[in-house]
Amino acid sequence: MCGIAGLLGAEPGSFAERVRPAIAHRGPDDAGTWQNATTCLVQTRLAILDLSPSGHQPMASPCGRWQLVFNGEIYNHANLRQRLEAEGERFRGSGDTEVLLRWMAQRGRSGLADLRGMYAFCLVDTQEGSALLARDPHGIKPLYIWQGPSGELAFASELRALLASDRIPRRPDPEAIAAYLVSGSVPEPATLVAGVKRLEAGHWLQWQAGTSRIEPWWPLPESLLMGQKEEVTNRPAPINDREVALQLTRSALRESVAAHMVSDVPVGLFLSAGLDSAALLALAPPGLHTFTIGFDDPGSEGFDESEPAAQIAALFGAEHTPLTLRADQARSWLPDFLSSQDQPSIDGFNTWCVSRLASERGLKVALSGLGGDELFGGYPSFRTVPRLHRWRRRLGPLGPLAAAALSRSPGGREQKRQRLAELLRGAPSLQAAHRCLRGQFTSPEVAALMRHWGLPSPQGISIEAGGEAPPDGLDLAESVAWLEGSRYLRNQLLPDSDVMAMATALELRLPYVDATLQGQIAPIAPSLRLAPGKALLQASIHELPAWFTNRPKQGFRFPFQLWLDDPQSPLALRVPSTPAGLDLRPWYRRWNLMVLESWLRHHLAIDLPQP
Repeated sequence: MCGIAGLLGAEPGSFAERVRPAIAHRGPDDAGTWQNATTCLVQTRLAILDLSPSGHQPMASPCGRWQLVFNGEIYNHANLRQRLEAEGERFRGSGDTEVLLRWMAQRGRSGLADLRGMYAFCLVDTQEGSALLARDPHGIKPLYIWQGPSGELAFASELRALLASDRIPRRPDPEAIAAYLVSGSVPEPATLVAGVKRLEAGHWLQWQAGTSRIEPWWPLPESLLMGQKEEVTNRPAPINDREVALQLTRSALRESVAAHMVSDVPVGLFLSAGLDSAALLALAPPGLHTFTIGFDDPGSEGFDESEPAAQIAALFGAEHTPLTLRADQARSWLPDFLSSQDQPSIDGFNTWCVSRLASERGLKVALSGLGGDELFGGYPSFRTVPRLHRWRRRLGPLGPLAAAALSRSPGGREQKRQRLAELLRGAPSLQAAHRCLRGQFTSPEVAALMRHWGLPSPQGISIEAGGEAPPDGLDLAESVAWLEGSRYLRNQLLPDSDVMAMATALELRLPYVDATLQGQIAPIAPSLRLAPGKALLQASIHELPAWFTNRPKQGFRFPFQLWLDDPQSPLALRVPSTPAGLDLRPWYRRWNLMVLESWLRHHLAIDLPQP
């Protein structure tokens, strides 16, 4: 796990000296630079596999032709090493970086399909003057790119590192700001900085002589479950036998957990009182160090899961460390949290807090149950989105009339009425229903905010169409899973998990967000895999006791509404001025504006008007 950056096709100058401090937190164990007249590669290392100097990056091939910087983990590196050794390759170290270098140098882009892991890398061919950049199928590891006016290409693990290079104009992207206000995260491939993009998940970029070519590389069915766009064709016959599905699910999960445990340092686990993380604990080797967060502010009882988490940790013999977080402590941590954000998001504070706890206890690696809800149908959206969609379809052409009436009607939940009205004004679609449920501000509210702040008016911010539709050939539940994976998971949860864990020099591993696992269980009929209550996952982990599995689902949440509404324990919010009548009672709307204001002020020197 590392931070990487690079400049291709330009004289490096002070590039390395400028960007390295901006990614130093991602890799405190080592740092390296390689450069020539037109290329610079920079890396900071968090040593997890092969702790010796043999894992140093940038890494050169024995012949000197290839140079690699790599962020992530290749979980099947031992298998790939054996295949390469059978072909005559000999290795100096025991880590995955050297395997990745030799593998990609031999196979080129076709070698991507054999990698199991999370990764973003740049492989430079010094002989041809070219470079290959790639991201893993789900985009767990980030990669930001900028192509300059002369064809030069700069890339980095974090947007802040590219800005630190001082090569990129610090101009805002109005459409990206608007999209953030709508959804609470910046949708891939956009960033808040004009001209800077993210290399999309499951894509490669080939650069040579100032020209870049970007294409997707990940095939179905693995990409089906987490949001790639290809149409669904040639699907295998679905598995409808429940016992077969249970055995397949358990076997695939056990294999994924084992793969994600590969490490030369101890591995921990973020443990809530939910099914996803408890299932990982049940399938992992005994003796894991587990971490959870609880709350004891008055009124926060419904958010505190620390007691059942401690009980399930004890059942499986884990070394358990809880953190009881109060509003005053959360307030004191806010400045550090805000300075850790690479792009604004309404999520991430929970990951930042538990990552800090694990890092303070000496951990470098932790597992997370992220992705289980998308994979096994755990979110309320699997029920609510179809219900909203059916309701909108029944109204048909009367939708706009109903929207007008709803907009005028008085009520105490103004923001929800406005989102429903926007759904009614547009054409019926499942993606619009999903945006209605997950959205933050409506398009008219966003336009009013941008005018109020004096920012350029963006185009294309309407949620009436709701964005891209799921691929053809999916049933209703699969379509919701696709929407959750391609929007909520990819644009918010994965970026937040990476940047907030790495802010504390911690590698976060996600056994559910694994293309091999998803490919193995893809044949299971949606009616089984996405059954309510994550029934398939629950039944496949028979080690979990009934008192635990029968608990009502809570979800790992922070009591932000209590903290923000209680005058005795306010968080240090700096919410910008807003147009009259905008409903800011829901905590997530205030948080949305607060983190945006902080980010724009610190990174683009934009001061939004204050109340």
